[in-house]
Amino acid sequence: MPWCPVCKNEYKEGILRCADCNVDLVEQLAEETKAIYFGERSKLETIDAFLKENGIESGNITFEQEEQVYELSVLESERQKAVRVLGIFLREEEKNEDKHAEEEQSERMEPEKKKQEPAAVYVDKKYRADEYKTSAYTLLFVGTLGIACLVCMGFGILPLFQHLGTSTKIMMYVVLGALFVVFLGFGMYSMKAYKNMSLEILEEEKLIKKVEEYLNKTLTKEAIKASFNEKEIENENPEDMYFEITERIEAEIEKAFPDLEDALIAKLTEDHYTRLYE
Repeated sequence: MPWCPVCKNEYKEGILRCADCNVDLVEQLAEETKAIYFGERSKLETIDAFLKENGIESGNITFEQEEQVYELSVLESERQKAVRVLGIFLREEEKNEDKHAEEEQSERMEPEKKKQEPAAVYVDKKYRADEYKTSAYTLLFVGTLGIACLVCMGFGILPLFQHLGTSTKIMMYVVLGALFVVFLGFGMYSMKAYKNMSLEILEEEKLIKKVEEYLNKTLTKEAIKASFNEKEIENENPEDMYFEITERIEAEIEKAFPDLEDALIAKLTEDHYTRLYE
C-alpha cells in the first residue's frame, strides 16, 4: 500500500499523490531515527564504535543547530538495544573513572587524564572454540596435503619442478617442507586449544546455569519492584528505569559471585533483564 512521506497517511492502491500534502506517494516509509545521546563529537564517536562492536550499525552523528550540540542517533528498530548497550558503556566508563581517581589518591600522583577503554564485550567460548577447531582442521589438512605432495614430487609421481636444477629443487623441498611442518605445528596447537576450551565451555555453562537459577529465585519482578521506594517507581515503566534495574541486577550478581569477569556479569545482567521484561 502507498504512503505519504510527509503526513504518514496510508492510501489505497492506484492513488499516486497525497490529497493533503500534494506530494508523490511512496511504497514504503523510511524508518525514522531517534537520538540516544548528546555530547562532544569525540565521545560520541567512541560510543558509536562500541555500538557497532555489538551489532548496532545504524549509528549516525549529527550537529543539532538549534541546541548547538552533537547528537548520536540510531534507527527506531535498534533504539531499545542501543540504549542497553549504551548503559553498559556508561557504567563501565564510570567504574574506570572511579578506579582511576582512587589510584591517584592512594598513590598521591599528579592528576593525569587517561583515556578509558570501552567495556569488554563478552565473547561466547563456543564461538572461540569453533574458531580454533576450524583453524586446526584447515592447518592440519594443508600441512598434510603439502607434505604428501612433496613426497610424490620426490618420487616423480607429480612432475613438478622437474625443469629445475638439483640444488634449486632441494632448496624448494626444504623451504616448502619447513612451511608445511609449521602448518602442522600450528594445527596441532589449535586442536589442543580447542580441546582445552571445550572443557572450559562445560565449566562456564554450569556456572552460567547456577547464576541464572540464583537470579530467577532471588530477583523476580516483585523483588526488584520492592527494592525501589514508591516515589522512585511512580509513573515509571521498566524501559524508562532500565539503568536502575540493571544496576540492581549487576550488584546482586557481584555480591553473590564476586569472581565473575565484568564482561560475563554484563551479559548475565542483560539476559536476566530480558527474561523479566520482554
